[in-house]
Amino acid sequence: MPVPTRKKPPPRPLDIRDVQTIKHDRVFMLCDRYGDMLKENEAALGLYFRDTRFLSHYELLIDGMRPTFLHAEVDRNYSMLIETTLPVVSVDPSGVETGKNISISRHRWLEHGMHETIRIQNFGLEARKVRIELTFGADFLDLFEVRGFRRKERGTMLDPVFDEGQVTFAYEGLDGVRREFEVGFEPHPKRLSHRQATYHLKLRPQSATSIEVSFLPRAGEHEPLHVTHADLERDYSTWRKTCTRFRTSNPQLQQYLDRAILDLRMMQTDLDGTPAIDAGVPWFSTLFGRDALITAYQALGVQPELAKGTLSKLAEYQGTKVDEWRDEEPGKILHELRCGELAGTGDIPHTPYYGSIDSTPLFLLIYGRVWMWTADRGFAEKLWPNVEQALAWIDDYGDVDGDGYVEYQRKSEKGLDNQGWKDSSDGIVHADGTIPDSPIALVEVQGYVYDAWRQVARVAAVLGHGDVAAELEHKAEELKKRFNQDFWMNDAGYYAVALDGNKKQVGSITSNPGHCLWSRIIDPARAGRVVRKLLAPDMSSGWGIRTLSAKSPAYDPIGYHTGTVWPHDNSLIAHGMKLMGFDDAANKVIDQLAMCGGYFPAGRFPELFCGFARDDVPVPVEYPVACRPQAWATGATLLMVRSYGGISADAPNGTLDIVRPTLPFWLARNDVIGMRVGDARVDLAFNAHEGATGCQVLRKDGELDVLIRF
Repeated sequence: MPVPTRKKPPPRPLDIRDVQTIKHDRVFMLCDRYGDMLKENEAALGLYFRDTRFLSHYELLIDGMRPTFLHAEVDRNYSMLIETTLPVVSVDPSGVETGKNISISRHRWLEHGMHETIRIQNFGLEARKVRIELTFGADFLDLFEVRGFRRKERGTMLDPVFDEGQVTFAYEGLDGVRREFEVGFEPHPKRLSHRQATYHLKLRPQSATSIEVSFLPRAGEHEPLHVTHADLERDYSTWRKTCTRFRTSNPQLQQYLDRAILDLRMMQTDLDGTPAIDAGVPWFSTLFGRDALITAYQALGVQPELAKGTLSKLAEYQGTKVDEWRDEEPGKILHELRCGELAGTGDIPHTPYYGSIDSTPLFLLIYGRVWMWTADRGFAEKLWPNVEQALAWIDDYGDVDGDGYVEYQRKSEKGLDNQGWKDSSDGIVHADGTIPDSPIALVEVQGYVYDAWRQVARVAAVLGHGDVAAELEHKAEELKKRFNQDFWMNDAGYYAVALDGNKKQVGSITSNPGHCLWSRIIDPARAGRVVRKLLAPDMSSGWGIRTLSAKSPAYDPIGYHTGTVWPHDNSLIAHGMKLMGFDDAANKVIDQLAMCGGYFPAGRFPELFCGFARDDVPVPVEYPVACRPQAWATGATLLMVRSYGGISADAPNGTLDIVRPTLPFWLARNDVIGMRVGDARVDLAFNAHEGATGCQVLRKDGELDVLIRF
């Protein structure tokens, strides 16, 4: 018989900084350091599958008490270990505390759902009786609801079904999908209800016993991948071997690089047989065009196959028609793909949603960069029809008002107002803090288009499309000329963040023009002024470059896009500085990020952190609900190392360029092992001595010239 669906909405997530995370494919789990998911928590704790939270409450009590926390370890991205204890303490006549502990170890891993072994060990010399209570619950909330989306009605929660130490919850969604959640216990508990499993254990002296708990989510016909713990061990081992590896003299950098390689694997999801990069846990654990493409670029020197898989998957979802509800247009690359109940009912347009102005030029740009790293003609030819469609989208739909710039204007009533990477509603503001009228032509997007045309032109020429190559080169040069006239603000000595719907410059000082160093659309004569502006105190917090100047009336160091620091943003800016010859400035930006990295746990940069000045706040302040891991924050470390080394590839011509390598003062050595360029592999050693950096080729397999230029 159906039970009423809850009317009271869950608490809005306010702080996820201290959560423990494991993930594999479409399943991920968030818990506190005890391994629990407390009821009505404000950290979105739970077990998620296909955009739905299944397990929303899970808590272990012993004799009615929460055990004492000792340690939590999440070194493996798909498993974790939590150590707690229940001390038995007495005080002898001299006042000394004595006693023997009960140890409670919780080993949890993802394997066709989630599994947990709870081991209770009595270290005492006397037998102990203990009561174990495992409280649990399932709410089947769509991830958007967990984040705060409110709707008038939900589907139907069905009565739990019991069977031999197992309880199954079920929910009939308004999208017509039945979602089920099986919770099983072995051995069977003494008592089992739809909320709690209870054990009464007698532990002999110096003995231990275990309880096995399993959690299996199902959404319609979809179940988690059938993989074993051993399968995942082998999978991660194989992944590491196929990636470029690093040996550095700095333990902190080594930790971040090792973690980045593992997190790149963690952030992949199998979509109909093709791996794709998820954007971030928990909010963005799905395919995002922009995020996946930028991550793919950051990781090109580590695993170029990841970029090829990303392009292939995005090509499958390329727009085919005009659909204003989803902001879809022919040739356009998606923004975000969702498969939860709200997507199924049409409450959100993410099936997929195409409201991203930069995904399409980034698709073209990365296509060209993949060619430079792999020289894979077969792959380039396979994707050429998709490239032609994306090029046509820029010409036919990207320029809304025919002014020669790619711009956005929301069409979907549930779509995004801002459709660049700063896509919050206040992400783009005029110098006085007001919101500009659309359509909006973003400064960095023009740079992406410029570089995309140039990159694709190189591939087009090789594939026999000489006329296309010549046209793209001409269009790129014309765009560069107009861009440097229309976006340059003489008084500010900087580029406007955008042109608004009235062709008026949006004059806020932001980090966006820094991406134009990467694309190199900037007039070289003005590049120095851009670099100095980015490093000025109002933009550079001491922990990295802010998204918005501290002098802006809209500045907020805790605002999502209005003054915070984003690692991926900084990595692209520093990379662009290096490409345009500003080595010291690039190192300064990277050094600030590297310095703040020591304050973040698990060797991971968060999605973003607060923009407080280092002179005012001596530690980087974490943003309360930032994703961690986040794909392009993971990729930031990899791009930083590539920038230090001045590394760029030209696989079609069989060369790897090392241009003005410059290790920072805190890094004496960095070895790059097994870097792939085309069909060749190479090992490099970068060494710093008395302020000078040298590079040595340690090993080379295949035809490749390594050109080192100082």
